[in-house]
Amino acid sequence: MKNKIVIIGTGNVGVSYAYSLLCSNLNIHEIILIDINTQKAEGEALDLLNCTPLVAGSTKIRFGTYEDCNDASIVCITAGVSQRANIKSRMEDLFKATNIFKDIVKNIASTKFNGIILIAGNPLDVMTYVTWKYSGLNTSQIIGSGTSLDSARLQNIISKRLNISPKSVNAYVIGEHGNSQFVPWSNAKIGLNPIFNYFSKEEMGQMEEETRNFGFTIAQKKTYTCYGVASALTRITKAIIEDEKAIICVSSYDPLQKIFISSPSVVGIDGIEKTGLMSLTPEESSRFENSASAIKTAIKEINEF
Repeated sequence: MKNKIVIIGTGNVGVSYAYSLLCSNLNIHEIILIDINTQKAEGEALDLLNCTPLVAGSTKIRFGTYEDCNDASIVCITAGVSQRANIKSRMEDLFKATNIFKDIVKNIASTKFNGIILIAGNPLDVMTYVTWKYSGLNTSQIIGSGTSLDSARLQNIISKRLNISPKSVNAYVIGEHGNSQFVPWSNAKIGLNPIFNYFSKEEMGQMEEETRNFGFTIAQKKTYTCYGVASALTRITKAIIEDEKAIICVSSYDPLQKIFISSPSVVGIDGIEKTGLMSLTPEESSRFENSASAIKTAIKEINEF
């Protein structure tokens, strides 16, 4: 199976992801764009095609159909309900998003696809669950972008306060990619030092709230977000293609909760290889249960649990 990536949805996120892949110099043979608006998909593919002589790699790009999923290694679903600046929760438009995802996943399942599905549509964890349920694939083959982006946002916020590189910040956001997400500060470190050496509890609370609202802040200013999630998807894609066994905070299947929820997970060529890598305090465990409950409630609302 060649490194062929199918992107379903050519909105801001899907196109930004395709562009990020083209510039990544990853060993990707071909990128296929699919959209219900075939003219849009073709136009975006032609526009991106102009990049190929100017970037380091030799990836081919074109628009296509669901038949292209047959021999794909990764299918990424970025389609869904368009982001709006005035939205208060990613759980809004739940039923509309579910119907869109059902149609898409059933189309994928009608092919011979047996690779990894990445999900970037909101509400993220619920759509990841819906994708698994209708795909017929193993839970390890289904990965939501989850709080990988939220974790990057947190690292930026912390690094700015300390005037250090965000790559020196070891901290994750876990739980729902939504309002109930939280930071397990007991695991956060600056280099090798506990984060408690640098910030008060009040300051950590402020940074957690800023992280939670970061996407909405961007949407209020430009009506949508795209580059951050595209970069997060590219990072996950790299871990899969290069079989990195990288620890990334993605929405993966939790066998205890029986849902998809974000926690640090080992990502490699077969998808999710290991979860449950983080020890939590009793308070953090309670917050994780609360976040899982928010996802379960949404799944029950659409009668899928």
